[in-house]
Amino acid sequence: MNKLLTLTIASELFLLLPFLIIGGGPLLYLAIDDLYSNHIDANIGLGLAFMFTWIYSLIALIVAISLIVKKKRKNNISKEE
Repeated sequence: MNKLLTLTIASELFLLLPFLIIGGGPLLYLAIDDLYSNHIDANIGLGLAFMFTWIYSLIALIVAISLIVKKKRKNNISKEE
């Protein structure tokens, strides 16, 4: 494997890791909490964890789409001039 390719992959992983940790944090906490507590209940925490994860993913998607649209508009404006 090329050294530059390895460095690129490592950089991408370091950039994506915080995003994945923040998005998956509630589900990880819920899994660990469920391991150590055996309460029989409606498990509202499960719903809240999934809701946070979906909302976080939706916000990330909206931001990504808006950045792509902004970049495309900027490229189209610079080509017209």
